[in-house]
Amino acid sequence: MQFEELRFVCQQAALDLVQQKGRPVPPTVVLPGPDRTRLLTLPDLPPDDELRHTVIAQLAEDHVTAEAVPCWGFVAEAEVEDADVLVVAYGARRHAPEITASRFTPEDELAEFVAPEPLDPTALPFLHPLQHAVDALPGQGDVFSGIDPKRGGPDDTSGGLPLHP
Repeated sequence: MQFEELRFVCQQAALDLVQQKGRPVPPTVVLPGPDRTRLLTLPDLPPDDELRHTVIAQLAEDHVTAEAVPCWGFVAEAEVEDADVLVVAYGARRHAPEITASRFTPEDELAEFVAPEPLDPTALPFLHPLQHAVDALPGQGDVFSGIDPKRGGPDDTSGGLPLHP
């Protein structure tokens, strides 16, 4: 899977959630895998960032680390500039997370997603455990490592956390 494909998978998961669950869309972690993509909904995600961090850290340990999933996504409703939007954040081993969003139309459907941009490290801090979990995975078989040689090539098996400028 290429990093661009991860964005597509996460956006498709967002579209599916809106179609299948309707609004409000529960916060959902997207875990793409080789055979299927798992959607872990978190309807009781606490409003406090510290408590959210604890919930996401446990989820990362139970599902990302234990199952060696090298990428993740997160979907949630938010209000941006007085508009209801669906936010999609996603990251992969050795790739800084990105974020995109789509406004809800008056019919509660999603408009086109805006161009993705890097996720500011101070935004959505409760998602950090997901990125830390994928970055800590061993490098063998890393589906993302061959994309950008500056961020690790096929021979990089260090498994350490990458440095992001």
